[in-house]
Amino acid sequence: LDITYPLNLEFEQALQGTTVEISLDKRGTIQVKIPPGVFNGQRIRVRGKGRTGRRGQTGDLYIVCQVREHPYYRRVDNDLYLELPLSLTEAALGTKVDIPTPQGRTLLTVPPGTPSGARLRLKERGVRTTGPKSPGDLYAVVRIVPPKSLNAKQKELLEQFRLAGENLPRQDLGW
Repeated sequence: LDITYPLNLEFEQALQGTTVEISLDKRGTIQVKIPPGVFNGQRIRVRGKGRTGRRGQTGDLYIVCQVREHPYYRRVDNDLYLELPLSLTEAALGTKVDIPTPQGRTLLTVPPGTPSGARLRLKERGVRTTGPKSPGDLYAVVRIVPPKSLNAKQKELLEQFRLAGENLPRQDLGW
């Protein structure tokens, strides 16, 4: 009597919610509202839209959401993670970076001395769901990308930096 219906959703549709039209074989089509913040594998129950049994009772329709991965967001519960590549100088000196969020682009301040792997939090810029639960956060995860090649002037400046007393990150490990 109950029917399971797999529904493919784009990442943005799952974040924002959407309305979909579902064909129920000979019984026509129905409009189903998918709430914002649904996750991959989540089941949505639509009462009374399953098959009708011999005694006249009607089952339910269970929509199983299959959410496609996003090209740059990764979802963990209601938090989103975004990889943020930075140059050596951006990480060392600090910078402001224009990044995408589900609510639109925003300017993120990267403090001076930000290490690779640091998670910069944008409060409540993650997944918003219906109900009492507060929105998740967006974390920009820093990945420092060294230059693939250096010109002579860049090599000279980095060598001067090293000679000026660069702190080695391994010096306090006790190896």
